Amino acid sequence: MSVPKYKALLIACITLFLCGCGQALSEREIVRAVFFARQQGQYSVCLLLADQNNNEDGLHYKTSSARGFTAAQALHRAETTLPGRLYYGLIDLAVLPADADWQTARELGSLLYDKAQPAPELSVFALDTAPHSWAEDAAALYEDMKSVRSEYRLHCGLQQLFTQADCCTVPGYRADSGYDLLLLAKQQPAPYRAAGLAAQLAAVLCGQTDRLYTTYAGGTALCRARIDVTVQDTTVQLHLRDTAFEFLTQTGQDLQALFCTELQQAFAALTAERSADFFHLQFWHANLYGPRSPAPAPQLTILWE
Repeated sequence: MSVPKYKALLIACITLFLCGCGQALSEREIVRAVFFARQQGQYSVCLLLADQNNNEDGLHYKTSSARGFTAAQALHRAETTLPGRLYYGLIDLAVLPADADWQTARELGSLLYDKAQPAPELSVFALDTAPHSWAEDAAALYEDMKSVRSEYRLHCGLQQLFTQADCCTVPGYRADSGYDLLLLAKQQPAPYRAAGLAAQLAAVLCGQTDRLYTTYAGGTALCRARIDVTVQDTTVQLHLRDTAFEFLTQTGQDLQALFCTELQQAFAALTAERSADFFHLQFWHANLYGPRSPAPAPQLTILWE
């Protein structure tokens, strides 16, 4: 074979490889997010995809949605409506139903795991309870959730649904500001949904963020801080750095003292349920004193640095 023919064949092979065995990249359906919801006893699934045929500047999306008696059936139906080959390599958001329990979170996580792995940037959220039209709302929800992830330095990946055998935690989307945190336990039919300061404290304790940016005192004050967590047996130590308090209304109260009080109250509420070890406190105690050793009530210490 002559050198020119060899080069031509090599270029053709490389082109076919990059284009997916004869399919141009522009003909692939690039999935950016998957939304799951439950409606009238069925699953509704929406795929948010990059619209590569839109010639205007900026990012543009299109949707494909379907219903099914199971999540897998609904997802398959949404996939089969698309003409191109689906590509999940750039997916960065998976959204669970607002009423997702522990079993649902794990089932949907398993359904997506083979499609999305390794996808280290993939984040998991739970939807809010408001009704949504996928065609009208999916792109805005996607951008809002990415903004929450960036602003609050928040991350919950698919693998975090499986790190403990009987529980997991998932951020919940809020349309106003901040985020909720859903605590899902195997033995509980409904999630515990923490809001405000309690949600952000829970996200810190389970390793999904190292930032606090929240209102408190009935919305009259604001706190920003970086947080590190250390644990000695079942005593949690919060190390707060670069802390800033701000009056939203003039109340004349001691903002730091009030903040400490509400942190303690939120910690007590989050750790009152002993059937699930959301923050690994029982796990560490068992490592120190044995698996059947009764753990003392968790304590919180706040350290200003």
